[in-house]
Amino acid sequence: MSRMIAFALFVSATGCMLPAQAPKSGVVASGEQLAVVDDVKVWTTTSKEKVAETEYKDSDGNTIATGAVYQDKTQVHTMPIWYPVQGVQQLADEDFFNITGDKAAMDETLAMREDGKKWNHRGIGLMIGGGVVAIVGALIGNSTATPIMEIAGGLTVSGGYAAAAYGAKEMNPETHAVDRSMAERDALKYNQQLGHTVGISLMNKKF
Repeated sequence: MSRMIAFALFVSATGCMLPAQAPKSGVVASGEQLAVVDDVKVWTTTSKEKVAETEYKDSDGNTIATGAVYQDKTQVHTMPIWYPVQGVQQLADEDFFNITGDKAAMDETLAMREDGKKWNHRGIGLMIGGGVVAIVGALIGNSTATPIMEIAGGLTVSGGYAAAAYGAKEMNPETHAVDRSMAERDALKYNQQLGHTVGISLMNKKF
């Protein structure tokens, strides 16, 4: 039984530990205009919602147990986002600021991605360490040490998950180190150098 518990703890500790990836970059200037696109990200989540309770009675009509009835509840979430483009091609912030020559914004972006990578890796390490502690605690089967190690391991896994998630967010292409207005300013300046004065802000209505 203890081995089954250990295996379950291992699966729960490692099930969501995939490392985050920084945005792919490497796009160079093509001579097309730059723009900032406003969009809306839409996603759904499903959770269990309690909708009723059932009572179980004996032959005398006395309630001997109760049970909850659950059903799936789907929620739709939306979040406004923005991203830079060159022509119709979406750009990573790193490529955008490299093309516009905004070194300060580029440095801030790279620093944020590096910080995200650091926290993501640290979080994964904590999750692995916490999982190992919980597994060892389950395997030794000591009435005193086992609950302490399982609790400590679980807390470490939770802290590691939070750190890894924070790092993943900083590495997400939808997370920006600088304000949108700075990207618009850079796009306008770059387009003016190309002899254009339009196309600095767009709205993607396909969502």
